[in-house]
Amino acid sequence: MQKFLRRILIAIAVVIVLLGGALAWLNGQVQRETVTPLQTLNEGGTAGRALAVLSPGMSDFPNDVMTAFNGGLAESGWRIDHTTASTQATTAIGDYDLIVLVSPIYGSRVAPPLQEYVARVGDFGGKRVVAVITAGGDPDESVTNTEQLVAAHNGTVEEIIGYAVYQPNDPENRYEGSNTERAVAMAHDAAVELAGRLQ
Repeated sequence: MQKFLRRILIAIAVVIVLLGGALAWLNGQVQRETVTPLQTLNEGGTAGRALAVLSPGMSDFPNDVMTAFNGGLAESGWRIDHTTASTQATTAIGDYDLIVLVSPIYGSRVAPPLQEYVARVGDFGGKRVVAVITAGGDPDESVTNTEQLVAAHNGTVEEIIGYAVYQPNDPENRYEGSNTERAVAMAHDAAVELAGRLQ
C-alpha cells in the first residue's frame, strides 16, 4: 500500500512540476516583446499618416489582422509606419494623425508589451486612436479595458474593433472560410470605412 501511495505522490509531483513549467513558458510568451524596425507602407500616401504598433502574441492572427487593416488604410491613400511594441518602438507620435494599436487579449487586457508601450508614450495628446484586438472567444468584454487604457493616456478613442478565432466574426451574415479569414477581410474593410470617415 505504501509503495502504491508513494507512486501516486510521485506522479502528482511530476504533473505539478510539468504544469508549473508549462505555465511559466506560457507567461514568458505573453510577456515577451518582439523588436522589429519601423517600416513604411505607402510612403507617398497623402490622405493621412498613421503609426501602427503591434503586440504579436503567440499566433499569426494579430499580425494578419494588422496587415489587412494597414492595407485598407494604404489603399485609401494613407501612409502607415508600422512596428512592434517594444522598448525600441518610437514614442514620438507628434507627426501622426492616427495611432493604431493591435494586440491579442490575455485576461481581458491587451498584451503586456502593448500596455508597456502605451505607458512609455505617456500622453497621446488627444490624438485619434484605433485599437484592434483579437481573442480566442468574444473580444467584446475587453473593449472597456482597452478604452480605459487609451483614455488614461489622453488618447481619443476613434474605434475599438475586436475579432475572434473560435466564434463567428460576422454572426449576422453567413460566410465561407474560417473565422480568422473573415476577420482579416473585415479588418481591411474596417480600415477603408475609417479612412472614409476621417477624410
